[in-house]
Amino acid sequence: MPHIARAGLVAWSLIGIAGVLALLWFAVRPLGVVLPPVAIALVVVYLLNPLVGRLQRRGIRRGLGVALIYAAFVAVVVAVLSALVPVVVRQVTGLIDTLPAYIEKATAAINRFAARRGSHLRINLTSAEIQRTVLNNRDAIISFLGGVRSFASSMLHVLVTLIIGFILSIYLLLDLPKIQRAVVVVIPDARRSDITMLAEKVGRALGGFFRGQLLVAAFVGTASAIGLTLVKVPFAVVIGIIAGIFNLVPLIGPFIGAIPAVMVSLLSGEPKRALYAAIVLLVVQQIDNHIISPNVMGRTVRLHPITVMLALLAGGTIAGIFGMLLVIPGVAAVKIVGQHFWERREHLAAAVSVPPAG
Repeated sequence: MPHIARAGLVAWSLIGIAGVLALLWFAVRPLGVVLPPVAIALVVVYLLNPLVGRLQRRGIRRGLGVALIYAAFVAVVVAVLSALVPVVVRQVTGLIDTLPAYIEKATAAINRFAARRGSHLRINLTSAEIQRTVLNNRDAIISFLGGVRSFASSMLHVLVTLIIGFILSIYLLLDLPKIQRAVVVVIPDARRSDITMLAEKVGRALGGFFRGQLLVAAFVGTASAIGLTLVKVPFAVVIGIIAGIFNLVPLIGPFIGAIPAVMVSLLSGEPKRALYAAIVLLVVQQIDNHIISPNVMGRTVRLHPITVMLALLAGGTIAGIFGMLLVIPGVAAVKIVGQHFWERREHLAAAVSVPPAG
């Protein structure tokens, strides 16, 4: 009976969570413009607040500490971009220049494969024909891609979102102690210590998750770029950056990030290079899974793979890649809150069941 009761409680809890998420979706959907910069600001706060707190404990005023941390943060970002942007631009330009030749090699390989199987399938596609087709159908291609103006406006929207998110994070970091005190005052005295402890637990888990994810992505991107360069895969830096970015998406991200390396290696005309690229990425993932992630991430977020997959599907359906990146910490926070109240419920039930002394 206790197992049946627990299973029923879990089932109704899941139904309740699904209903709350549906209500939140319909309530929050009109505020979709506001959510991305707020989410960016919260992630930045989770990343930088421990450093600001450390400086504050050493006697540095919070405002000066925020200024120092942001100056160092901007300096690191500018240094990294200054080193990467020229290489990325050069490799992307090279990829665009060699893409027609790669397509021509791929079509030739398909024709040879069809001929060996006795098929009459033939694809006649040369570099000159690809360029001519692109020029003749330029208007249709631009229309299909949404237009240059739409692309430019989308990039401007992303840039404005990032800027607003960083500005919000500055204000949040500066006023975070005041905000925390204001929230604590609103909580009833009977629940204050319990909710404060729960909020600290969620904050530690989410902060560790965001910091760990970025460190792991940086390692995967750097190690992949170095390894692919050693095995002479073309455009290794760009492919490494793609692998690092997609590594932010749990479970399916590493597989998606490996596709460009294998495809470019195959199109370059050397199948062995594709095997070497796959081996390099597999080794990087094994180092990440067994050495880097356990030490960096620790036990911040522990979710079942089925939960992760379902959450990724829901997040991708609701908000695309942005939703897939943020849905896992959201589910982890819900799990921490649920575990806290479940443990508290069992503790209260045990206390009630104990008969009074005498």
